[in-house]
Amino acid sequence: MDKTQKQVIWVIGLIILYFILSSLPCPAGLEPIGLKAIALMVVVVITWITEVVPIAMSALLFVFLQALIGITDVNTAVANFATPTLLFVLSSFFLAFALEFSGLSNRISMKLTVLSGGNPKKALLYLMVATALVSTVISDVPACAAFFPIGLALLKKNNCLAGSSNFGKSMMIGIPFASLIGGVATPAGSSLNVLAIGLLKSSVNIDVTFTQWSGLGIPFVIVTLPLTWLILSWVFKPEIEHLEGIAEIEQDYKALGPITAKEVKFIVIFLILLVTWFTEGKLHSVPIAASTTIGAVLFFLPGIDLLTWDGTKNKIGWNTILLIGAASSLGTALWKSGAAAWLAQSALQGIAGASMLVVVLFVVIFTILIHLLVPVNPAIVSIMVPSLAAFAATSGMSPALLIVPMAFTVSSAMLIPLDPVPLITYPSGYYNMKDFFKGGCPASILWAILMTIAILVLAGPVGLI
Repeated sequence: MDKTQKQVIWVIGLIILYFILSSLPCPAGLEPIGLKAIALMVVVVITWITEVVPIAMSALLFVFLQALIGITDVNTAVANFATPTLLFVLSSFFLAFALEFSGLSNRISMKLTVLSGGNPKKALLYLMVATALVSTVISDVPACAAFFPIGLALLKKNNCLAGSSNFGKSMMIGIPFASLIGGVATPAGSSLNVLAIGLLKSSVNIDVTFTQWSGLGIPFVIVTLPLTWLILSWVFKPEIEHLEGIAEIEQDYKALGPITAKEVKFIVIFLILLVTWFTEGKLHSVPIAASTTIGAVLFFLPGIDLLTWDGTKNKIGWNTILLIGAASSLGTALWKSGAAAWLAQSALQGIAGASMLVVVLFVVIFTILIHLLVPVNPAIVSIMVPSLAAFAATSGMSPALLIVPMAFTVSSAMLIPLDPVPLITYPSGYYNMKDFFKGGCPASILWAILMTIAILVLAGPVGLI
């Protein structure tokens, strides 16, 4: 059986699967539209994992299928596709290109290579640590976008082939993993952290301070990051024992001389962006998507000239852009149909009366798994906070003990690359969805265990209970 025949069988099977799932009797509390949304999302996830249809085309198809099967209307489906997040990720591509074209990524990659002493595992660790550090104070997506070209340059210097290089897989998966992990260290690391803190205040009147969050987040990151690095180094054992040309690279690094005008231009614009990202809602009200878009435009201005449209238009990962838009549209439909809330409430009913350890662990695992159906993190936070608050009220537990680990874990998008963060490196071609799951499954198990331990051990000392 050739590849085409297998793909035809997959497509027919997925169509049959949808009609079977959508024709099942509706459970109590779930409307028929919600059942259709769940059935469609199951088919979507399988389609994207298997890539039986090109991702870009299936992404567009599933946006319009929502209207054809009656989940929502065309205008709403398209409106939920074109979100600020989509524009933010598009602008982040230009940020990554500017870093590369300025020459700064080449300078940094050379320095990291020299510091690693030619050890590929050390090179991966240094890059993951650097990514995580930046991600503690800026959004995960731009942190990942900033270091993606650095890792890419390192791989190209060592002739690591996309799709076959284990070192390439660990590097391109490790950068987004590090960004996701670092993003939970402080409230400033992700807009999701701030959203969860705000909902905790508005729903159950509990204040979580910057210090309290960081008192839990920083130790979690310090432990989780190196262990995740070890996992990736084990799952994707580098095919090379020593990075080639270390002496030559060191000579090339010295030959670069003082920092160039192009590098200075990039650094200045990037620092301005850092300030605007970090001070959003404090000194100004410019959304992060808008400030990033403005920053991207600056790279094209006369006198700066870091980027040209002709030099970048063919480098943009349009598959990623379309996938992000489709994931947002489908996730929002699942949310508005009531299906996501039903899934959360149904799952929580099964742990009534369980011990604190079991409840916290369940919440963390459920939050990790729900990414497979709702790849829209703000929607997950908005759904889970009221559900967890209601459950806490009936179980006698502090809502913070359930909502805070959920708020941390909503950033753990490590099973399939549908989150905007891993979608930054996915277009590089160094890994596929199966590779991502292979590395992300043990990393997610590690996250679940460590987050549960962190809550049970540190919640009291930091004042969450």
